[in-house]
This record gives sequence, C-alpha cells and structure tokens, in this order.
Amino acid sequence: MEEFVEMWMLIGELMRVRTREYLASSPLSPDEMPGLRPPAGPAQIRDLEALANQPLDPEYRCFLSLTDGLDGFQYTMPLLGCRDWEDPERSGLGFMFRDVVLETGTLTEVGLPEETHAFPIHVNAEGSAGILMLHHSHNDLERFWWSGQGDNMFFHTFRDLVTYIIDGSYSPRHLFD
Repeated sequence: MEEFVEMWMLIGELMRVRTREYLASSPLSPDEMPGLRPPAGPAQIRDLEALANQPLDPEYRCFLSLTDGLDGFQYTMPLLGCRDWEDPERSGLGFMFRDVVLETGTLTEVGLPEETHAFPIHVNAEGSAGILMLHHSHNDLERFWWSGQGDNMFFHTFRDLVTYIIDGSYSPRHLFD
C-alpha cells in the first residue's frame, strides 16, 4: 500500500508542475492541458504486459493502477497507458518509433544487449522521439530510455524518469557521458 501512496504523491507533484506550466502559457491550448485518467484494471495491465512482451516496471504498473496514462506528461505528449493501445493512431506511432529504433541497430549502438525488449510508453506527435521501457537480462542496466531529437538519456526506474520531468533533480545517464 505504501508504494501506491508514494506513487500518488509523485503523480500529484507532476500534475502540480504541469498545471502551473499550462496556466503560465499564453495562449492556453486544450492540447497541452495535463490530465489524469481513470485507473487501469488488473486485466488491462496484464494485457499490456503481454503486448509489451516483458514484465512491466513495478512503479509503472503502480502508476497505471492509479491513472491509466497521463495527458500532458511532456509538453503535449501523453505518458501512454493501457487504453492508448486501443487507439490505432497512438499505438501505430508508438510501434513505428520502436521499430525504427530496433531496425536501425540503435540498441547495440547505445550498449544495450541485442536481446533487449523495448516498448514505447511515450512518443511525440511526429514519432521522432519517445521513451522506451526496456527489459533485458542485465539487472545493472537502466530500465527506461529517452531517445530521439538529440536526446539519449537513461533512467534506472520509472520514479527516476518522473522525478526528472518534475524538477530535473534526477540526473540521467546520457549516451556519451
């Protein structure tokens, strides 16, 4: 239960930051409005795990059980939840981004094992940048990878990723560090 309380507090802080940024922008755009969603149920989370072909990060699983995705996670782009994969446009863009990363050999270029499973949890509107949840046999490697448009940042946990979005207090490993 404690992990749910901690995740709920983290989500609340993220919403506070995003709402403040939204209200400070001019003019206000409904596309940029941050928003929580109804929670995903256990069956939806299991289905997403099967679709991802990997176990979900425990904190991401907790997040989905509190809000099934988040609109306005990073500017206008959502953090994807279970229901997003029912939308052909969002799921198509997510899979396209992942497939480009896999087909170009980028996994091995950044030092990830070839057998790494990658699943998109965030993709921009152009499909040129996103965040992939990773699963591989090396426990010491990061679980999340933000890639595209000159960014290559790695995060150990979902909490680290959200903390970075909130206030930048987490320092991700960059590709060329």
